[in-house]
Amino acid sequence: MTVLLKIVAQKCFIKCLAWTILLVWSTGFLAACSRPAEQGVQSKKQVVLDDFKSIRSNSLSIEDWVSLETLNENLMGMDLRVKYADSLILVMDESTKDRIHIFGTSGAYFTSIAPVGEGPGTLPSLEDFEIGRGNEIYVLSTVGDKATVYTASLDGDLSKRFELHYIATSFAHLDDGGFLFYGGFNLPFVTHRIVQTDSEGKILRRYLENDYENTMLPMIERNFYPADSGVFVLETFNPQIYLFRGDSLSPVLRADFEAYSLPAAFWEMDIMEGFGMINEKGFANFRSFFRKDSLIVSDVMIQKEAEVFKYILIQQGENRHKLRADRDEELLYYFPISIDKEERVLFLTYRSILEKHAQQSPAEFPLERLPQEEYDYPVIIHAKIKDNL
Repeated sequence: MTVLLKIVAQKCFIKCLAWTILLVWSTGFLAACSRPAEQGVQSKKQVVLDDFKSIRSNSLSIEDWVSLETLNENLMGMDLRVKYADSLILVMDESTKDRIHIFGTSGAYFTSIAPVGEGPGTLPSLEDFEIGRGNEIYVLSTVGDKATVYTASLDGDLSKRFELHYIATSFAHLDDGGFLFYGGFNLPFVTHRIVQTDSEGKILRRYLENDYENTMLPMIERNFYPADSGVFVLETFNPQIYLFRGDSLSPVLRADFEAYSLPAAFWEMDIMEGFGMINEKGFANFRSFFRKDSLIVSDVMIQKEAEVFKYILIQQGENRHKLRADRDEELLYYFPISIDKEERVLFLTYRSILEKHAQQSPAEFPLERLPQEEYDYPVIIHAKIKDNL
């Protein structure tokens, strides 16, 4: 079903381009760039793209992979939000957000939960999902000015945990049982972009005051990423990354996107004129951030006119590498999703992509290990940079 995948890829590319253009109209784009240091202190750690050594895709070796069993009832696109429990892989299709698919760690498909619908046992919307410390599954549903957190069982049962008068688009579960919620720049409804609650939904603290007053559109993104201790926080088009630990939200690093940084003049211009300027010049933003022990992995998306590509940044100790990934060419290492216990980088790709690369390097891609199925299917690959670099 390679043709099906190509159609999905084309739709995803168009979606990505339209999504980025849409964000330029959003307050999230404007305020995140103009006010990256609202906690009062900027991080002393800097990320400079030129400090990373450029590598090619053949500089990485695939050491393991897991194919996700795909049937007619769990067909998915290429933009997937993937999170891990002890013995489960949970996947939500970003393009539809209509349910959560459950796989075993071997890739066998179990079931789907938290369907969106209007009948009993369904959600009015699905924004995000989280896995608790005891492998509980929490889901976030936001309608109007109210967010609701549910607990979902593998049997399909949904139970309401609490409601929160906050327009949340993503959330994180904390070690103490509480939650962080991200609400963006939706004034006057959202006065702070992040709020912390206890386990019952009582707001304890607010962070990143929202004082941007221009017209905006809401944006949906993944804002929270697990840390060894705490939670990393990123915002689209904000060059600064924060760490939430204890009750404190602090900046931990800041990117210098160099030629792709937004010019100060942008904030003084009409939005139409400003967008034309930055789109012609090019602009960049973080799309993900993972850290485990000494390994840091992030991807930076760059758009310049009709061109959209990524730099996959991999830092192991003092060694810094960057891999340019074009969506229509380098899908093999385009979607980083996690870091495993062996400090290998996990990427999401598809069988047909592996088949394409296997034609060029058959020794590195033993496709006989992958099952033949009716549909093209996602594959999670475990990769690391080769030792001789």
